[in-house]
Amino acid sequence: MLDSQRLPRHMQLIQLQMAVSLDVQRILEHTLGIASDNSLTVTEVLDTLQSHFKSQRNEALRRRELLCCKQADGESFSDFFVRLKNLAEEVDLCTGNAMTCAEIQLKMVLLTGVRDEELIQSLISLDTGASLQDVVACCRSFEATRHTASAIY
Repeated sequence: MLDSQRLPRHMQLIQLQMAVSLDVQRILEHTLGIASDNSLTVTEVLDTLQSHFKSQRNEALRRRELLCCKQADGESFSDFFVRLKNLAEEVDLCTGNAMTCAEIQLKMVLLTGVRDEELIQSLISLDTGASLQDVVACCRSFEATRHTASAIY
């Protein structure tokens, strides 16, 4: 894609098609409905592809993976930092206002801080847009259910 920005849009799209695999071409056409003769720019096509691939993984799992990221034995700091940055790019860390950012961070800490695997699964299964209040309610409800169940048995 050498000097592709100087080419007309339709030639840029042809170069993009030549650069991606057949599987990605099929995703563009059949899954995303972007035909080869579309009116989108290359940037818009790539943004759509990125959003599609990002949506294939659970947001909560991506956040948990980011927060649990640790440098591996024998891994150089540079490699660790690149891996960390890649994970961070997959998560929208602070979109919106400061209050929203604080809620997102608290939800992430809760997700990585709770110990019960069953509760973690419940939190991961919550809708991506679940509020901090929803996450806290889920945790409290889970704990209350556990205490009630243990009192019965």
